[in-house]
Amino acid sequence: MRLVCLFLLALLPAAAQQPAPKPLPPVLLQWAEAQKNLGDMEVPFVQTRTTPALKEPAVTPGRFWRFANGCFRWELGRPAATVLVHDSQEFRVRESADDEWRALDAEDPRWRMWSRFLSGRESSPEELRRHFLVDAEQQTADVTAVSLRPKAPFLRKHLRQLDLQISPQTSRLVQLRVLQGDGSTLLMTFDAPRPVNSADKALLLAR
Repeated sequence: MRLVCLFLLALLPAAAQQPAPKPLPPVLLQWAEAQKNLGDMEVPFVQTRTTPALKEPAVTPGRFWRFANGCFRWELGRPAATVLVHDSQEFRVRESADDEWRALDAEDPRWRMWSRFLSGRESSPEELRRHFLVDAEQQTADVTAVSLRPKAPFLRKHLRQLDLQISPQTSRLVQLRVLQGDGSTLLMTFDAPRPVNSADKALLLAR
C-alpha cells in the first residue's frame, strides 16, 4: 500500500504541470454566437475529397440549406447525387439519384457530429467547449484559421480534426477541412450565404 501511495504522489506534480486547455479564440466565439441569429439560408460550396484510394482529389460542387429551426438539407453534385436531409422528424440520406431514401440514426458516431454541426446545434460556444480542444490558431489579414480536435476517444475514431477558416470581418465560415479517422480528408469552401424563400422550405425538406 505504501508503494502505491508513493506512486500516486509521484504522479501529482506531473499532473499539476499539465497545460490547461487553450481557450476558444474570440473569432470562433463570435462565429458561434452569430449562428444563433441566422435565419433560413442557402450556401453554395465546393467539396474536395482526398482518400488513400484516390490518385487525384475528387472536386464536386454542392449546396447547403440551413433553417432557423435546426432543419437542413445538404446536396453534393450537380445534379445532386448525395443528399442529406434532417427535418423535424427524421434524419435521412439518398446516395444517388436512383437510390432509395435511407433513415439514419442522428446519434450514430459516424453521423452525429455532422448532424449537429450542419443543424447548428454543435456550433454554440457551450457545445464547442464541451466537445473540442483547440489545437492551433493562425491569423492572416483575411481569415483566422482554428484547428479543433474532439475530446472523446470514440469520436476520434471517425473524426480526427476540424480546421475552420473564419472571416473576422463578417463572422462567416469561409472554409472547413475535416480530417477523418480513415485517413480521408474533406475540404469545403463556402460562398456567401443567400436568403431562402420560405415557400421553398417544405420542398427542400421533402423526400
